[in-house]
Amino acid sequence: MSQSTEMLSHMKRGKRLTRLIALYEYRVQNITARIRDLRQAGWNIKTDKKRDAHNAIYAEYYLGKPHKLAN
Repeated sequence: MSQSTEMLSHMKRGKRLTRLIALYEYRVQNITARIRDLRQAGWNIKTDKKRDAHNAIYAEYYLGKPHKLAN
């Protein structure tokens, strides 16, 4: 299974994806490239910017509705 497919499966289960989750669970080094691939394939990937306990900003990715956009 490709990294993009594994990440998509994760989000289809209603879970959000961060850089650390992608790295540790799916060994994805460049999450932005995989998210771009999914968006170019028509998937409605949304991004939320969050702050952690140390006030650092990070991104959470999730599937918007509808999941697949019409091209």
